[in-house]
Amino acid sequence: MPQFPVKPTNQIIAYGDPLKTEMKVGANATPAKMLPGKIVIFDDADFTVKESGAKAGVWMGVLDVAANKKKSDAYAVADPVMIIEGEAYLLLTLLASENVTRGDRLVTAADGKVAKLAVGAMGSQGRVVGETLETSNATTDVEILVHWNPSHEPAAAS
Repeated sequence: MPQFPVKPTNQIIAYGDPLKTEMKVGANATPAKMLPGKIVIFDDADFTVKESGAKAGVWMGVLDVAANKKKSDAYAVADPVMIIEGEAYLLLTLLASENVTRGDRLVTAADGKVAKLAVGAMGSQGRVVGETLETSNATTDVEILVHWNPSHEPAAAS
């Protein structure tokens, strides 16, 4: 038996039983970017979502894999989707060339990916979405295990 959760093959949740909510892909979403494991934010209509941008500071969740889909299958506008909201160990996409070490805090990057929280002014980098559970310095986008536990974004210093 492994000592730590292993990366799942066709799932996003590696460990845990997080809160999930069914929503729909919103009209402003980019279908090619609506892949399981990508971070999403609210779209214009209630209970609709679109891909997150960099440094998001709003409500967010992660697209889960539907039983009839693969992780590589994108969702279309108006498709029903299950959103992972609660705390768990998830498989998320780390932005290319991000040098992370276990325990580094992560924020959202473009297209629903994650990036390392940079040193800088509080309140200017978006919400911390969790911590990396593994070390990576790949030159391409890579899936990593993340302790998904979004915090509230701190207020900017005045």
